[in-house]
Amino acid sequence: MPAPKQLDASSIFSRRFGAATLMVLLLVSQRSAAEDNTVYQYQEGLENFAISQQQFESTKENTFEQDQEGTQNSAHGVQKQERDSKIRQKQDGAFNDSHVQQQYGSDNEIHNVQIGAENNATTLQSVTHGNLALTRQVGFGNAGSISQLSGNFNDARIHQSGIANRADTSQDSGFYVKSHTEQQGNDNNASASQTGVGHFSVIAQEGAFNRGLVQQSGAQQEADLLQSGLANQSILLQEDDYNRASSNQSGNFNQVIIQQSGAFGLGGSHQSIVSQVGSFNATAISQTGASSNATVTQFGNGNSVSLSH
Repeated sequence: MPAPKQLDASSIFSRRFGAATLMVLLLVSQRSAAEDNTVYQYQEGLENFAISQQQFESTKENTFEQDQEGTQNSAHGVQKQERDSKIRQKQDGAFNDSHVQQQYGSDNEIHNVQIGAENNATTLQSVTHGNLALTRQVGFGNAGSISQLSGNFNDARIHQSGIANRADTSQDSGFYVKSHTEQQGNDNNASASQTGVGHFSVIAQEGAFNRGLVQQSGAQQEADLLQSGLANQSILLQEDDYNRASSNQSGNFNQVIIQQSGAFGLGGSHQSIVSQVGSFNATAISQTGASSNATVTQFGNGNSVSLSH
């Protein structure tokens, strides 16, 4: 990471005596001031461990960055009751693990970047507003998870490139939040769950044997699922009213399943749009409630459509 290392003593101790010393120094420096704190961490080698914590009622405009190169590294970050805080983590190697948490505040950002194999990234933002959570993974066997709880205008993004990746996004009890997931490769699994009003979710997958799932509960939700390749599955589930589901697939032996229902037997006014290009693709749409409509377009041979209202 090109950013200068402001904790020079910590960097020296970490290289000579290991990550345990680095962790202690960072915790002491964090408790020395209440505002405008900045922490930089850098680890190069094997089996390093680092923790940065910012926990003050008056905490604001804090930033800490963690950069790890090697194998079996672990990075954890916690920020609570903050404002305009930023966390950036980067791991280059294998068997790395990253956990990040932000609680209370607004306009916070979390960036996770993992390059290697079998890395894990978990991000949690709770009771926060207008925040961005970004996870980018390059390699194989990676897992990305973002949870945003009780917040409005939040944005969650996961980018994965490799094999057997998994991405899970959960956004609960808010207004106008966005979820964006991209995956390239085979056997990928992406899911997005949203509750509230006015949310938007998009999942884009390229490869074979991928599975995309979007679940939305609330009004005025929109979900788009795009897949290109062989034997992919697209599932969109929406509940309440005035929701829109769209799926676009190109390739063969793909499947689209859309279920739109009104909460407690009420609601409705849903819209479903499906486009499939290829052969032996299948679409199944189920809608309950008032004034819902569905449009299905298929090009190719051996395709099938099932509609129920």
